[in-house]
Amino acid sequence: MPFKTYRKEQYSRLLEDANLKRWYNNNSKSSLIVADVYLRALGRFCYAVRTDPAAFVRLSKRRMEEVTQDFIDDLERAGKYSPVYIESYLKAIRSWAAWNRKPFERKIKVSSSGKRPTLENERVPSQEELGSVLYSDTTPLRTRAGIALIAFSGLRLETLGDYLGLDGLRVRDVPEMEIRDGKVTFTRIPAMIVVREELSKSRRRYFTFMCEEGCEIIRQYLERRIESGESIGPDTGLIITDRLQSRKSSSLMRSHNSRDRTPFLRTTKIGNDIRRAMRAVGLPWRPYVWRSYFDTNLMLAESKGMVSHAYQRFWMGHVGDIESEYTVRKNRLPDKVVEDMRKAYERSSDLLQTRKKASDVMNEEKLKNALKEQLMMIAGYTKEELSGMDLSSLSNEDVQEAVRRKLAGMMNGNGSRQKVAHADDIEQLIAQGWEFVSSLPNGKAILKLPF
Repeated sequence: MPFKTYRKEQYSRLLEDANLKRWYNNNSKSSLIVADVYLRALGRFCYAVRTDPAAFVRLSKRRMEEVTQDFIDDLERAGKYSPVYIESYLKAIRSWAAWNRKPFERKIKVSSSGKRPTLENERVPSQEELGSVLYSDTTPLRTRAGIALIAFSGLRLETLGDYLGLDGLRVRDVPEMEIRDGKVTFTRIPAMIVVREELSKSRRRYFTFMCEEGCEIIRQYLERRIESGESIGPDTGLIITDRLQSRKSSSLMRSHNSRDRTPFLRTTKIGNDIRRAMRAVGLPWRPYVWRSYFDTNLMLAESKGMVSHAYQRFWMGHVGDIESEYTVRKNRLPDKVVEDMRKAYERSSDLLQTRKKASDVMNEEKLKNALKEQLMMIAGYTKEELSGMDLSSLSNEDVQEAVRRKLAGMMNGNGSRQKVAHADDIEQLIAQGWEFVSSLPNGKAILKLPF
């Protein structure tokens, strides 16, 4: 099956046909990506069957269907193209035929059309694998921020930067983030992230949240940019190109009389950067797998009763019950629903994050210190003695040694390792660390030191 690899200008030449350009423009209204894919597929198809788009639709409908059927069969016989790839050709050809008022009547089928061989060995990464790519020395801070937005908030890659790199997530889309005097802070964590209509695949506004670990990564990334001399405002892109590309993009936008001066990464560039970071730590999957990571861990949270399925769908940007209410209420849910969502996300965040929350670390440290203090008080230390110690700096071995020294001082004042105790004192002495040896007449007992 001969194919021709067109250069960009050659695909543009196809658009010199006014009818084909109308078809392309109509497709681009719903999705520019689909319009480009269909244009390329139609161009390669016409080259393979030795015709051109205009000549193809001048054929009878029956002959058009036969040519298309033979083309699909040839692709399948070649054995090197996935069913989804072949299906994309069929969709483009059908679209072009329908545009020219010759919709196919014959049901041309693709074998195993739902099969996706490239995904057969893909699985959802673990928290440890996410941590390995996030904090690898080979992962740039910008890429780290991009992965965090996808894995912790479930955002699509094209939300960070669209197909043409002309729009993407902006600072103002994180309303609970403040930038003052070169410092980035969050007034609420989990922080809300708003996906505008123009960035949403469903073309409907929705929001999701960002956990503490993700907020810290974004803070580091933005403060690094501020330190480099960048001026960041509400319309500044959250993920942007480097300064050289920024100047090129700004010049391009001025030449098109656009007021947008913020350069964004194209979706393909974002994906390539994430893929490169993943390969560097041995992860073989697609960048999109981090959105699956978010979805799967929320599903696990749902099974544990931490979050509802409706919330999960809403944060993924899927159309559902909450989305309908959100639209009807003109992009505003009741405050109590938003806060309930935030709490549900926070409950689920431990399943997403690769590092413990600062509050959890502090609570854990307090609990450890309280246990150390209790143990040492049982051994005989007073409050005054403990107030002069830094319990957090004492290891378990240090505490054990301190307890041994205290007990030795209390129980071994005369150098003897055994003592005779009255019945009334036995229970208290055993609680202090003495061990029972044997009973004596009159309710007395022999006790010994355990060391």
